[in-house]
Amino acid sequence: MRRGELWIYYPHGSPQRRRTVVLISSDGINESSRQWLIAAEILDQDPQDILAVSVPQHGWVHAGNIGRIYRGWLAECVDVMGADELDRLDTALRAAMDL
Repeated sequence: MRRGELWIYYPHGSPQRRRTVVLISSDGINESSRQWLIAAEILDQDPQDILAVSVPQHGWVHAGNIGRIYRGWLAECVDVMGADELDRLDTALRAAMDL
């Protein structure tokens, strides 16, 4: 698992609650045995916010909407964000957290 990957996520193992998320935790965390990672959900529509970043062919990710996800509920890697999109997400995350 690597930062910037898009995964199908089934919270509580329930297919009815399926979401697509992008991993935003560091590769050190993603490659560790930790059970909890940091991610953000991919949205279907543009939230019309400066902290939103387009993820071509998938939707939008909002840097103000991050959270912990359980590694065991990640089902399948479906894509990887491009370098430009990941740079824009980094900028939005820094702005959202005033880093």
